[in-house]
Amino acid sequence: MLYTYFPYYRLGFRANPFRVLDDDEWAEVAVLAPAVLTAASGASHLQLRAGRGRGKTSALLGLGAHFRRQGLRAAYEYLPPGETAWHTPPAGLDVLLLDEADRLRPRELRRLLDAAAAGTRLALGAHADLAPAFARRGLRLESVMLDDLGAEHLPAVLARRLSYFRLEGTAPGVRLADDVVPYLRARLGSDLRAMERLLYLAFQQRLAAGEIDAAELEKIGDSEASGAG
Repeated sequence: MLYTYFPYYRLGFRANPFRVLDDDEWAEVAVLAPAVLTAASGASHLQLRAGRGRGKTSALLGLGAHFRRQGLRAAYEYLPPGETAWHTPPAGLDVLLLDEADRLRPRELRRLLDAAAAGTRLALGAHADLAPAFARRGLRLESVMLDDLGAEHLPAVLARRLSYFRLEGTAPGVRLADDVVPYLRARLGSDLRAMERLLYLAFQQRLAAGEIDAAELEKIGDSEASGAG
């Protein structure tokens, strides 16, 4: 009966490891690449740049947790499409993490830089490069490109998702074959969101223990692309 309500239990997981996460879960699951941690260890403001789905939001949420573990007061704010102003009061904060910061209208960007000049450290997620605005104000900004963080990053990301959802004290009944990471990189480049979607579908279709390999993912991906199923 337990498996009827919690079907992933039979596979050794408490849920589909690649399901949608909330902000608190992302903060726990995020794998911070060495380049991000190195930039965060300094005193400069920080800018994480990448295309959509490349991990800006998860990295910012992970950084927020990282700063809080260091005893710093950190707050995260996301600017949804159409929003051009930020709303988190900087007073009392050590670090403000602002996602999609390039959506700010010029007046709001100036207000943000005022907060930075007054002592609030900024960690920004952006598509466009905000470095010129910081340079004009004489503010130091460290930029990290997230589009490709190296060969070790993707395996670490996938392993972290699997371990986070693994049932304590059980051996996982599903594993990813060695050809999965090369396949995902070849098919989807650095698009982590698309990879998560493909792996989510693979786990949704998984009814028994075993191995998910590149051939299975290709079949699912091709079916999705054609609109079948």
